[in-house]
Amino acid sequence: MLQRIFLFLVLSAGLLFAQGRIIFPEPLPPKMPAIPIELRKVVAHINISQDVAQVKLEQSFFNKSARQLEGEYIYSLPGIAQMDDFYLYINGRKTKGQILDSKKARAIYEEIVRKMKDPALLEYVDYGLFKASIFPIAANETRKIELSYSQVVPFESGNYKFVLPIRQSGQGAIDNYEINLELSAGQELANIYSPSHKIEIDRENNRKIKIHFKGTNIDGSRNCILFYALSAKQINGSLLTFRPRTDRDGYFMFFANPAFGAINKRAIPKDVIFVVDVSGSMGGDKIEQAREALRFCVNVLNKDDRFEIIRFSSSVNAFSGKLQQAGKEQKKNALYFIDNLNASGGTNINAALLRALRTKKKKDGRPTSIVFLTDGLPTEGVLDIKEIVGNIQNESSNFIRLFNFGVGYDVNTWLLDKLAEESNGSASYVQPNENIESVISALFTKISSPLLTDVKIKVNGIKIYDVYPQKLPDVFKGQRIMVTGRYSKTGKAEITLNGKENASRRSFDYSVNFAKRENDNKFIAKLWANRKVNFLLNKIRFEGENAELVQSVKNLGEEFGIITPYTSYLVQEQNDAVANNVLAPRASAQIKARKKAMDSRGINSGIYDVLSGSFGEASASSGQRAVIASSARKSIMAEAEQDEDMLLTHKNMAGKAFSLKDGFWVEKGIDTTSTKIKNIKFMDKNYLKLLGRDKQIGKILSLGDQIIFQWEKVVYKIEK
Repeated sequence: MLQRIFLFLVLSAGLLFAQGRIIFPEPLPPKMPAIPIELRKVVAHINISQDVAQVKLEQSFFNKSARQLEGEYIYSLPGIAQMDDFYLYINGRKTKGQILDSKKARAIYEEIVRKMKDPALLEYVDYGLFKASIFPIAANETRKIELSYSQVVPFESGNYKFVLPIRQSGQGAIDNYEINLELSAGQELANIYSPSHKIEIDRENNRKIKIHFKGTNIDGSRNCILFYALSAKQINGSLLTFRPRTDRDGYFMFFANPAFGAINKRAIPKDVIFVVDVSGSMGGDKIEQAREALRFCVNVLNKDDRFEIIRFSSSVNAFSGKLQQAGKEQKKNALYFIDNLNASGGTNINAALLRALRTKKKKDGRPTSIVFLTDGLPTEGVLDIKEIVGNIQNESSNFIRLFNFGVGYDVNTWLLDKLAEESNGSASYVQPNENIESVISALFTKISSPLLTDVKIKVNGIKIYDVYPQKLPDVFKGQRIMVTGRYSKTGKAEITLNGKENASRRSFDYSVNFAKRENDNKFIAKLWANRKVNFLLNKIRFEGENAELVQSVKNLGEEFGIITPYTSYLVQEQNDAVANNVLAPRASAQIKARKKAMDSRGINSGIYDVLSGSFGEASASSGQRAVIASSARKSIMAEAEQDEDMLLTHKNMAGKAFSLKDGFWVEKGIDTTSTKIKNIKFMDKNYLKLLGRDKQIGKILSLGDQIIFQWEKVVYKIEK
C-alpha cells in the first residue's frame, strides 16, 4: 500500500465542454443566437475507489432558438482515459457514439475552433474526442443526456491525478451545477483540499468520504479542483509546486493537516479567558445572543481546560478572579454568572483587556486564548485607539492569542484587527441582523482542540523565500495549515514542521520534491500573490505608507489582477471593458455570476469600491464602510485557499501576465517599439502551426483572437 496518495480532481463550475457541447454541421442562420442550445444543468456522480474513477454525468440542454435543431454532441476525453464502457443515453434511448484518437480529434477540434471562433477550445486539442448524433431538439425544449464512463487515475510525480475536462461550453455561467463524489481508500485519509470551490465534506469514517458541491448561476471561468492524500502521520504534509518557466523562480504550497483518527485524545489542555461587553448598547437581542454563545463555549470545554469570564462596561468584573478548572461544579457556577449578565453603562475596552492579560502572566505550555466581544467604541477610561494598542502591547505575552468579535458597525476595526494580528489570532465582525451566537460558536469550535502550538516550518535542501503567512497559526482539530512561497533551486528537499505539544516540542519530517518545471498548478501563484498583498496592505495600514510597499502592492495588483487601494483603476478598466463590449458576452456573465456568489457569502455587491477605498486613520476606522471593508478582506483572504479571480481584464497564462488593452491581451513588459513584431491572422495556417509548437502557447492563444505576446525572443501579434 502506498504511504501517501495525492489526487487532483478537476471538476467544473462552468465553461463546461467537458460536460458536453452541441455543435451544428452547417453555419447557423444570421439571426440565430451564438449559442442556440444552452447547457442549463449538470449533475456529476463520481465514485473513486483506489485508482479507478467511475463517472456519470447528467446534462440538460435547452434549445432557446425559435426552430428545431439537430447537431452533434461532442465530449472531450483526457488522453489518460481508459474506457471500459462508454454509453450515451438520450431520453432513455442508447445512442451510438464514436471515440476518436487524439490525432483525429485534433483535426476536428481545429475545424470546430475555426467555425465557432472559440479560442477556449484550444487547450483541449490533444485530447481524445467522443461524438454522437443528437436527435432533433424542438424549439424551447429541454433534452437530458446521460453519459457514463470509467477511468484509471494516473500516477505522476508522486501524485495521482484525475481530470474531468472543462472550459468548453462557451457559456459565462451554468444555471444549476451539482457534484456528488464518493471516495474510498485502502488506508486512512488525510489532506482533502479544493483551491477552487467551497466543497462540503462528510466523513463516514477515516477511510471513506463524501464530497458535495451545489450551486446556481455558477461562474464558468474556473475549474473546480480537489486534492486529497492518505494518512501517514499524526500530522500529514503535502507539497504542490508551480514553475511553468525554468528561467523564473517557482511557487509552492505546503499544507499540513491532522489525521482524521484519534484526534480528540491528542487535544492539549488549554486556558480560555472570555471578555464580554455588557455596556448599555448590548441590550436586547445582543446580550441574549452573547449569553447563548458563552453557554455553548463553557459547555464544550474539556475537563482539563481552565477558564475565566470577564464582563465589562464602565467597570470590569470577573467570574472568579483567576483561571478555574472546567469541572462540573465550576461550569454550573459559570452558567449562573452568564445568565445574570445584563447590559448597562459605558465601554472600558482598555481596562477589560488589561484585566484579561493579567489573568495569566506566566507561560506554562498550555495554549491560552482571549475571546473578546464588543459592540462599541471606547467611551470610558482610555479613549485613544493607539494608546490602547500601546498599553496592550506593553502588557501582552507572546503566548496569548486574541480572537476578537466586533458586533455591529460602532466598533473600531483598526483596533480589533491590529490586536488580532499581533497575537496571531483573528478578528471577526457580526453585522446587524447576523447571529452572534453562531459566529462565536463556529470560531470556538475551531480553536477548542489545539494539537500543536508555536508552529514553525523549515526547509532543508532548497532555498525558499517570500513565505506567507510569516507567523504560522496553531494546529487545531480538523484545521489545516497552508503555507505559500517562492523557491529558486529545484530538486529533493526535507520539510520539517515542529511545534509544542503540551510542554514538549515535536517535529514532523516530509520528503518532497520542488519541481524544475510544473505547468498544471497555476492557481498556486495567484494564492501566493493574494497572501503577499494582504501582508503588505496590513503593514501599510498599521505602520504607514512608504513608496516601496506601495509600489510592491501596485506591481502585484497589476500582474495578478488583485483589487487594492492602489489598483482601483483596474476596476474602472474592467467596467469600461464591459460597457464598451471589449470583453466577450460570457465574460460579462462571469462578472455577474461572481457578484452573485459574493452576495451569497454576505459580501456587499459594492465590494470593488470598498476594497479599492483608501485606509482610514486608526481613530476613524469605524462605521459601516470600515466594517464591510475589513470583513470583505478577511473573507477573501480566508478563501485564499480558493482560486478566485476578481478581475477579468488581467490574466496569467503560461507564467506570463496579460492585461486587456484596446481589445488586445498584451503581455506585461513587452517592448513593441524596439522589437520586430510577427503578425498572424487568427485561425490561418500560420496560427495553427504556432499552436502546434508548444502546449504553453496553446494556453496563451486560448485568451482570445487578439493577443500580443513574446515567445523565444519573437513578439507575436494575433489579430482578427
